[in-house]
Amino acid sequence: MAGPPPPTWAVDPDEAGAREIADGIWRLRLPVGWEQITHVNAFLIDGTILVDCGTGGHPTCADALQTAFDRAGHRIEDVEHLVLTHVHTDHMGLAPLVLERSGAQLHAHPDDAHFVEAFTEPGRIEQRRERRARQEGVPERRLEPYRTAAEELEGALAAVTPDHHLTDGDELSGWQVVETPGHCPSHITLFHPERRIAFVGDLICPVFAPWLDYGYSPDPMAETFASLDRLDQLRPALSLPGHGRPITDTASVVADTRASFHERLGATRRALAQGPAGAYELTTRIWGEEPDLAATGHLAEMLAYLRYLRGRGEATRSTNDDGTYSYEETR
Repeated sequence: MAGPPPPTWAVDPDEAGAREIADGIWRLRLPVGWEQITHVNAFLIDGTILVDCGTGGHPTCADALQTAFDRAGHRIEDVEHLVLTHVHTDHMGLAPLVLERSGAQLHAHPDDAHFVEAFTEPGRIEQRRERRARQEGVPERRLEPYRTAAEELEGALAAVTPDHHLTDGDELSGWQVVETPGHCPSHITLFHPERRIAFVGDLICPVFAPWLDYGYSPDPMAETFASLDRLDQLRPALSLPGHGRPITDTASVVADTRASFHERLGATRRALAQGPAGAYELTTRIWGEEPDLAATGHLAEMLAYLRYLRGRGEATRSTNDDGTYSYEETR
């Protein structure tokens, strides 16, 4: 994800946990280095299918994954399929280790450029990020956290190439693939129609507002709303998110997530009503001057909201004489 890395990637492996939450399904709770997020979930199905695998960044992250497997009474070497709900470092950072130790097949959505380009072409991506940050009015003194690709480069052991691409209609051992982009283009949901269980990645999360990747799809906010509708239509009895506890009231969490995004869109409209501004200034009108990690996340979020409002004729963008952008509400 665009933005600076955490102060340290090191974790305490003893904080890793494992719990069987449904017949044959283990939740592996893996600690992460982010201050705002305590953990990421991986899930092990029947000891052979691993859904996500946690972040890299430090040898203790791999130790934590091993601890979780030990506590579940299973072995990494027995994994036959590694499935990624999406290609972000906290969900796929340890994929090369899992694949090397197990010989598993890797399954993921093909639209992974939002991560892979930063890993394979960091110089070009950092230049592009810096250029856009300047266009959106980010001050010179704050450019570095907006331009860096360190999060991707440090948080994953390597970029990985799927053995199997997952798109709508694909199936693995009874688990159906449902494309649910918005959080990022590579995001999928795995759903078992008989068991009514869904692995939802970061589509919904009861512990924080989901990040919206910007720049690799036409309208991340509209895609998110459509993906929430798709999850609603599945009506899972149990949803297993990438962060937080299992969800038994999926419809309620979907409704809360949708309402939260509408609240933030409303805040964006009110910020625009104060007068024309670049995206950076609009974030400060809502959230003030923030630490780097929050500020970079909110800029990506703001760009997604502005794209959504522009697409619906509620806002316009113009280019100033100095090349910076200015947004204003449509009157």
